[in-house]
Order: sequence, then structure tokens, then C-alpha cells
Amino acid sequence: MIPSYLSLVPFCPVRRAAMEAIAEVERRRTRGAASTAFPYASAFFRRLIGRKRVTIREIRLFAPVLSAQELRGSRDSWLRAIDALIESRGACCWLPLPVNAGEQIFPEETFRHTERSRRQDAMQAEKYTRQRRKESCLRERAYQALAGQAEIELAFHTPETVGSWSARWSGSGPGQYDLEEMFWRWSERFPSLSALERDEYHGEPLWSVVYEARLLTADAPVPVRQLERWMVPNKLTFREGA
Repeated sequence: MIPSYLSLVPFCPVRRAAMEAIAEVERRRTRGAASTAFPYASAFFRRLIGRKRVTIREIRLFAPVLSAQELRGSRDSWLRAIDALIESRGACCWLPLPVNAGEQIFPEETFRHTERSRRQDAMQAEKYTRQRRKESCLRERAYQALAGQAEIELAFHTPETVGSWSARWSGSGPGQYDLEEMFWRWSERFPSLSALERDEYHGEPLWSVVYEARLLTADAPVPVRQLERWMVPNKLTFREGA
């Protein structure tokens, strides 16, 4: 015996009646036979209950909570909607039918809708992720440009003038950690700051370290300070002031 889930004939009587109704109407149309009103709905109910007359009991297959008062005067609207539902194999679910009216007869259409919604949600999530990633890249690029500008400006300072650099950039864009890294790399160039040990200032704010650097430079011999002035790119400034 062939299992029901492998059978070519639908096991569910309601689904089988719908498939037979579709095949019947299409055969009649192929032969050129005249079509009755609501042919798919009529053939469906005839296959399902064995008679043409449709009562509220049969229509409740599609709308279980339908009342006699709601059906009164709108029977044709219900049959028209059921007819379109069966003809379209569940794709068209018109009012007054509820949105899930075709789930029992055409579960594949429900699956298709679910898959479509899932794909749309996935695409929307992917689009949102790409947008967030792009925004993050733009922010990172802007930050790196700002940090690069701060480091370039630092290259034009000596230990005597580094305080103005610190005042300009602290809290103005680059993070404190990045500013400190720039400062310590920069400090290695100057002889007057050779006594400035990084480990001794661990956890100290940048302004405090900059202040110590200025004190060390102030105590350095004049020739050392003059040498350090010539170590920065803007030598013309010091030549004019000499």
C-alpha cells in the first residue's frame, strides 16, 4: 500500500474535492462547454457533499465563525470569493473570505507565502545589516581621518608647544587612548624627554603627562631645546624668530 503522503491523490477529502473541481472545470472549458455561475465553487461543493445546493454549513469550511446573519444577502459574494480561491489554487483570497481561508485546501500556497515573507524579512535584515556596516565604515573612516590630522599636527610641535596640541585635541574627536599613543610615539624623538618613562605615568591623564614633558624641557640645556626646535618640519618659523 502506498503511504498517504506519497499518494498522487490528495488524502484530505476537501483538498481532493478542490483538485477534482479544478480538473473538471478545465476539461469542460477545453471542450467548449457553457460555464455556470461560480463553476469552480459549484464543482467543488458537488464533489465534496454530493449536491449542488450550498448551505452555511459548507461555507463555514472557509469561515468557521460565519453567522447566518452575515451570510444573509451576501451569499453570492461568498461563492464568488470561494470560486476565485479555488480557480487560483489559493493565490487569490478575496473578501469576505478570511485571509487564511485556503490553508486547508492549498497548504502549498500558505507555505509559499511563508517562504516569501521569510525571504523578504531576510532581505530586509540583510539590507539593514549592509546599511549599518556602511555607516560603521564611514564613521571609522571619518575617525581615522581625524586621528591622522591630529598626528600630523603633533609632528609640527616641540615639547615646548605640545601643550597647545593637547588642549586642541583632547575631547575634540580622537579618543584619549589614541592621543596618548600619538604622544608617546612622538616623545621618543626628543632628547629632553628621554627621562619620561611611560610606565611611570600609567593611568595618568594626558594633560598631566604633557605638563611633565614641559617641565623636563624647561630644565633641559639651551642647546638641546634649540636642537629640538630644528627637529620639527616648520624650521622657517624658528629661523625668523632667531
